[in-house]
Amino acid sequence: MEIGDLVRVLRGRDRGRIFLVIGHSVQRVQLVDGDLRPMKRPKSKNPRHVEVVGEVPREMRQRLEAGHAPTDADVRGLIAQSAAQSEGGDASAER
Repeated sequence: MEIGDLVRVLRGRDRGRIFLVIGHSVQRVQLVDGDLRPMKRPKSKNPRHVEVVGEVPREMRQRLEAGHAPTDADVRGLIAQSAAQSEGGDASAER
């Protein structure tokens, strides 16, 4: 699990929600969703209790790794975009 991964929570009150990983250590990951968990107040979670479901675009990952925090609106947009892709698939393939 790396900074910039999108993860789904498997255990706890936030089960089923998608979050963005903004930090990690051996025993904890720091998660935000831009809504209930803004950048100012990330959630600390056991990495065994989340699963990777996607990743952010390369330029956003580079910004995160360089220490430039995205806005909460950016985080909400990334999560919404990921959810739309996983539900609908590729729209151009359906035509």
